[in-house]
Amino acid sequence: MNDDTTDRAWHTICTLYAEPALAKELLHRQDHEGLDVVLHLFGRWAEAEGRPLDPEALARADAHVASWREQVVRPLRRLRRAMKPMESDDAPGIAAVRRQVQAAELAAERAELEMLCAWLRTQ
Repeated sequence: MNDDTTDRAWHTICTLYAEPALAKELLHRQDHEGLDVVLHLFGRWAEAEGRPLDPEALARADAHVASWREQVVRPLRRLRRAMKPMESDDAPGIAAVRRQVQAAELAAERAELEMLCAWLRTQ
């Protein structure tokens, strides 16, 4: 895989996630089943790239990013969600901070994807 692997993978998973019905399903599964959306979409991307991951490989990929997901991605997501009801017209700074947290969450998810792409190169 070449240097733009993460960029291609990110573009693909963002395109997939842009489909409203799929995004709704994945968010539901994330909230109710603990689905890692990035890992799930990475698996779909890998398959489209001709590198399908069997359940054992997906489990190894999951283990590879589990600590990052638990210590970074999920806390950022919880923080972003906790801030939403605090937003108000009389405190626009809260919305600005929430947007920064959301940007950090997306950057953390992209870093997770980078970790997954690096992992795939070793398989």
